[in-house]
Amino acid sequence: MWVFFVVLTQLLALTTSVILWWLIKPKRSIVKKAIIASVFIINNVMLIYGLSDFWLAPFHVYLVVGILQGFMIYAALITVFIALIYEKLLNAQRRPTLIRSVGIMIYIGIVSLAVFNAYSPVVHQLTVTTTKPLDESIDIALVSDTHLGRWFGNRQIDKLVSLIDAQDADMVVLAGDVMNDTTIYYDKTNMHEHLSKLRAPLGVYAVLGNHDYLGYEEAIAEAVTNAGIIVLDNESVLLNDSVWLVGRSDDVDSTRLSASELLTKVDTDKPTVFLEHRPTALEEISDLPVDLHLSGHTHGGQIFPLTLLKQWFQPLVHGTKNIEATQFLVSSGYGFGPVPFRLGTRSEIWMIRLQSAL
Repeated sequence: MWVFFVVLTQLLALTTSVILWWLIKPKRSIVKKAIIASVFIINNVMLIYGLSDFWLAPFHVYLVVGILQGFMIYAALITVFIALIYEKLLNAQRRPTLIRSVGIMIYIGIVSLAVFNAYSPVVHQLTVTTTKPLDESIDIALVSDTHLGRWFGNRQIDKLVSLIDAQDADMVVLAGDVMNDTTIYYDKTNMHEHLSKLRAPLGVYAVLGNHDYLGYEEAIAEAVTNAGIIVLDNESVLLNDSVWLVGRSDDVDSTRLSASELLTKVDTDKPTVFLEHRPTALEEISDLPVDLHLSGHTHGGQIFPLTLLKQWFQPLVHGTKNIEATQFLVSSGYGFGPVPFRLGTRSEIWMIRLQSAL
């Protein structure tokens, strides 16, 4: 794996050097060498720093630097396309200074859009109709992948509470990756005070995701529980004597039960909602009497081109899909994980109204 990142880092450094060279147009040889040397040194220092704690905070910083350079490549390609249209199709006179200014504006625009998408959530609506009896509809708020940590904290928790309160949700479910690997930033910035304000008449429930299982699972489960949120660790609960909510631990938990084992303790003649972190069990769940399956994990790909590439490997990356009698819903997430960017996706909450056709 480290070989991949070494090669990728050198390619990014080379590409960034070329772009900066074109942008600055240095005339002196020493300036040209300084640009190339600086870019390669910074990139490799970030690489060493990132690999010093693989997948945790230092690596996240490395990813941020790399993605910002990736956005630079996007901006360069768009700028080249615009320049070709301007000069070839419109037969206009070449204006290098203008094109460079356009390139800078495009880069700023891409970064600004990626940050905006990450921190400006939207609320999606979905109505699910079951053939099982249900006296009154139930409004469920699905929130996944909050990844509370360095880049995502109290301000976004407060926004989440405000959005949920405005929707008058009957219950709230958190589909894993509640925190980003550890409780360090959660404790450091007193996120408990803010998260504990998340409330709903029928309760707030959560399952743990893969980022909650990196050695801090007990501390994370305790912190979430202390905030008034019920952690469903391969457990089920009957809500309002009418709807079953089943919560399963993440795939990394070798002791987790199969879906059919969990349903043995559930009266599936009542509407049944199944909550877990990953949407990897579509085939398993679709053969069972589950009305609604809720998950997250994918981030919808989060950043282009992963938004497209993930669709080649997973049957459902983001959104809804009906299989047999089960409605599947995969959220792209309220947070964003290691990097504070979204390009091609947006932070979101889902409001699901579960109602009966009877």
